[in-house]
Amino acid sequence: MFSWRITKYNPKNRDERGCYLDDKEWTCFSEVGTNVSEEDYFRTESKYINAIAAFMAETSLNRLYLNKLEIWSEEAISQNASSFLQKMWVGKAVTVQEMRELAKLTLRNVIWCKLSYKKEFFVHFGYDYYMYIGAMEDCPNSRKKVHGTGLYVENFNSPY
Repeated sequence: MFSWRITKYNPKNRDERGCYLDDKEWTCFSEVGTNVSEEDYFRTESKYINAIAAFMAETSLNRLYLNKLEIWSEEAISQNASSFLQKMWVGKAVTVQEMRELAKLTLRNVIWCKLSYKKEFFVHFGYDYYMYIGAMEDCPNSRKKVHGTGLYVENFNSPY
């Protein structure tokens, strides 16, 4: 299986152990208004969500399955996500549109989830705005498209 780490973090700013060195980077939705503007945050969030959609399209997937789901209720209420999340459960097949909402809520720290399609494709989310995508095929078009948006696509095995 091919596996990639997709981030907004330039790999040139990593030390020999892979630790990111630029401590001025924002890493969380809670930093909107202090370390990142709302506009820049939403632009970056869209890039991440569109990256998942690009990989799904290249692998001809129109749905994924919700494998793990943790909901932080206070955040769900503050993001007006409660009614959407009531329709989600582990094992549910989710459409591309539902994936977009789940990814958005995960990136905003409202939930944490893992998505996959059988053993052929996965999306994992990590701390500090890290995302991992894996597929049984190489997906060169998606990698190029995502890189063209300003995100970095690195060969990397998901720690999740």
